[in-house]
Amino acid sequence: MSSTAVFKSASQALHVSYIIQNMPATSQSPTAAVINRLKRELAPWDGIQTDHTATVNWGSLNPLEVRAQCAQVVSMVNHLGHEAERAACRAIYGHQVEKANGVRSMASYLEPVIGRGTDFCLYVAWHVFMRPEQRQGVTQRDIAEQFGVSLRTVEGDCSKMRKYGVSLHKRALDGLTDRFMRGGLIPDPEEVAV
Repeated sequence: MSSTAVFKSASQALHVSYIIQNMPATSQSPTAAVINRLKRELAPWDGIQTDHTATVNWGSLNPLEVRAQCAQVVSMVNHLGHEAERAACRAIYGHQVEKANGVRSMASYLEPVIGRGTDFCLYVAWHVFMRPEQRQGVTQRDIAEQFGVSLRTVEGDCSKMRKYGVSLHKRALDGLTDRFMRGGLIPDPEEVAV
């Protein structure tokens, strides 16, 4: 990682920034150890590979500058050109209200693709974007029983939701990576290879 880049990758920038955004502004400056522990404990989504060995380069940033860097990252997500890309990022990296808004937006976006109604699509979206340990009570079998459809139908619709989530996330990262490199938030891969 270049000495001035704060994050190792666009994905890491999103993950850490959404965690920091969820912390109180008056809290003490988070140390690299706390951030790395939170990154492991609050894995964004089981559909996205994460690198737990990387650290964040806060350098000499004070707590307000750390929050400002993270706010810049979240702001860039909020200004992505396509609402579905923003929704995927919020559903994957967000916490609490931010995650809920992302999940609802993903369900709304994919409702015409899945074609089984708003509530069904919302259950499928929650099942897909929850962390595995949160899925108790929202299993595919529970969804099938709740809506009177086959388990195979739910599995197929969850697969569609996951596929779209991965694709939209990748599109968002592709769009953000150049911006993050220009802003010095992540290193240029060519500089790292040298």
